[in-house]
Amino acid sequence: MDFGTTILGAMGIVLGLFMPVMLVGLILWYKARRNQLMHQTALKLAESGQPVPPSFFADRSGPDVNLRQGVVLLMLGLGICVALYLCGIKFWAVGIIPLFMGVGYLIVWRLEGGGRNAVTESK
Repeated sequence: MDFGTTILGAMGIVLGLFMPVMLVGLILWYKARRNQLMHQTALKLAESGQPVPPSFFADRSGPDVNLRQGVVLLMLGLGICVALYLCGIKFWAVGIIPLFMGVGYLIVWRLEGGGRNAVTESK
């Protein structure tokens, strides 16, 4: 092996290992920054004497979010399993991880009361 191939292989390994860490760090930074801006806005509203609406700090997650995430992860896992199996790759079972994560989200959605006459509750 020559020096260029070794460097290219090392760079691929380093980037492959640190890319997920960088993505998680970027997501956490974004959420922290959004929270900071939201609190600064609430503080400015309070300082100017205007009321801060209670919905400003309301939790934006709910049963519908769990349903959507569950279905997306379920289908993603199923798609990975089928695609890897059809390609003849031995590690097709990797898709079981997101598949069961999706099943877990669907269980949480169901336990939180999702699916119980959801059409009439939203009207």
